Amino acid sequence: MKERKEFTVLFRVWHWLTVFSVLGLIGTVILRKTFLSKSANADIIQNKLASISITINHEQAISIAKAIRAEMWHWHYVLAVVLGVAIFIRVVAIIRGDAELPIVKFIRAEGMQEKAKTAVHLLICLVLLLMVLSGTFYYYHDTLGFAKESVKWVKEIHETLFTPLVILIALHIAGVIKHELSTKECIVSKMIHGE
Repeated sequence: MKERKEFTVLFRVWHWLTVFSVLGLIGTVILRKTFLSKSANADIIQNKLASISITINHEQAISIAKAIRAEMWHWHYVLAVVLGVAIFIRVVAIIRGDAELPIVKFIRAEGMQEKAKTAVHLLICLVLLLMVLSGTFYYYHDTLGFAKESVKWVKEIHETLFTPLVILIALHIAGVIKHELSTKECIVSKMIHGE
């Protein structure tokens, strides 16, 4: 790999596209499980309509609840595309020599602290790649000729990876804060504007 200036423009674009898309994706999942939960909102819809003497069944209420959160899911898909672009940029950066493969960084890492740091980074990259691949496959299952029922396992993998991703991101942020407080490298500043 050629010697590179730390945190090139391409590297920083990749990093911040990844950060903003992942935070947005996590936000849509949190909304789905809380304020925009189809089951909870269906119950609210049924109860509020019943209070004005309008009766609908549970399936109708679920349909309305899904319609309410449809725009949020649209943003989930848009942010997933942004994350896909970020992964493509990372591949280009690796090809250009502006970044190393995470597995190579992990193998070359020396010392427990460096191994732990590169392991977290490697796992974040793997989980994000698996989430993009599983989400894309599930979203396009019809186009690819698969029945929704036959690919539920893909959805389960996609959803199961959410918790490990959040834990890994928390570990990454904690590591960055620890590094920032214990050294004078100004890594956060460099990640924003380069050297």
